[in-house]
Amino acid sequence: MDRTSELEEQVRRLTETVESMRGQVARLEGREPSAEIKKASDRRGFLKLGAGAVLGALGMAAAKVVPAAAATGGNMILGNPNSADASTTLIATGGTPPVQVMGVSAAGTTWVEGTTGTFAGPLQGLGTSTGVVDGVDGWAGGTSGAGVYGVSDSGYGVIGESSTGIGLYARTSGRVRQEGLANPGLPSYTPNLFEQVRDSDGVLWIHNGSGVWRRVNTVRVDTASGSGLPFKPFRRLDTRSGAKKAAGSTTAVTIAGQGAGASAIPADAIAVMGNLAAVSYTGSGFLAIMPQGVAYNPAADPSSVNFIVGQAAIANAFVCGLSGGALQVYVSGHSSHFIVDITAYIQ
Repeated sequence: MDRTSELEEQVRRLTETVESMRGQVARLEGREPSAEIKKASDRRGFLKLGAGAVLGALGMAAAKVVPAAAATGGNMILGNPNSADASTTLIATGGTPPVQVMGVSAAGTTWVEGTTGTFAGPLQGLGTSTGVVDGVDGWAGGTSGAGVYGVSDSGYGVIGESSTGIGLYARTSGRVRQEGLANPGLPSYTPNLFEQVRDSDGVLWIHNGSGVWRRVNTVRVDTASGSGLPFKPFRRLDTRSGAKKAAGSTTAVTIAGQGAGASAIPADAIAVMGNLAAVSYTGSGFLAIMPQGVAYNPAADPSSVNFIVGQAAIANAFVCGLSGGALQVYVSGHSSHFIVDITAYIQ
C-alpha cells in the first residue's frame, strides 16, 4: 500500500470514529444524529470531507465536553456516576394507585449504592462490604409517617433476613405494633409455619411446630390497670360465713372480673394461682379444684387438698384454669368449709 492509500485508510477510520462520537453526543442531547457525512466521489473530496469532520468533531469536543457526572440540578446520566451536593426529590402527581415515579423491570437490576450483590430483587440497595454501612435507609417525619412501607396482595410485605444476625430489629424505642384480627379467639385461617398474630382482643396466638394455633399466655403478678404496680393477693371466698359444704357437693366460684383496685382480676383472665384451704371438716376427706363445668370423678381424678381429723385447717397452692370466668370446688368424704385465696392470674 502506497503512502497516499495509507493516509486515505487512516482518514476513513478516523472519520468513522468521529461520526460515532457525534452520534453519542447527539443522543446525550436528546436529538437524532444528522446524516451530513456523505460518501466521497473522489479521493480529493474524501480527504477534504475527512479533514473537515475531524476538525468539526474536535471543535465540538472542545466546546462541549461530555460530563462524567450530572451537575447539581441537572439530568441523571445513565451509565455514569450521578453525584451532587443537593438532594433530588421524586414527586408523584397523585392517582389511585399512586403514580409510579420510579420503575424497575424484573428483567434488570438497579443498584442504589455499593457493589453488585446476589439478591433476587430487581431493586437493590447495598452498603459497602466493610464497616457499619446501611444498604437502604428509610426516613419519614411525623407520627403517621412510615420510613419503609411494604405492601403485598397475598405474599410478604417486608422480609428481614440475616445469616447469623438479627432479621428484624426495633431500635431505640423497641416498639413493635401489630394490628389485630377482625374477631377474638382462635384464628380461622390456615397459617404459615411459626406465624404469629393478635386477635381483636390483643391476645397473641402463635403457630407451633405441630401445625396448630396456640394461645400465648402469661402469668400476671402486676395490676390489671397497666400501672406496673404489684398485684395484691385477696380472699375470694370463705364459706365459714354460712353452712358447711356437704360431701359430694360442687361449688362454683366466679373469678374473672372480681376484686378491686390492686386486687382486680381482668375479665379476660383464663386462669388463676392461689391457695385452697379446708377448714372445720367433720372427718377425713379431700377438696378438688377445677374449671367450672368439668365433670369430676372422685374415684379416679386427682385431689387438691387432703384432710384428716385432728387438724384445724390444711391448705395447698393451686393453679386452675377458668371456664366462663369461673372455677369450682368439689368436697369429698365429709362436709367441710373451704377458703379460696388468689395470689396471681394468667392472661
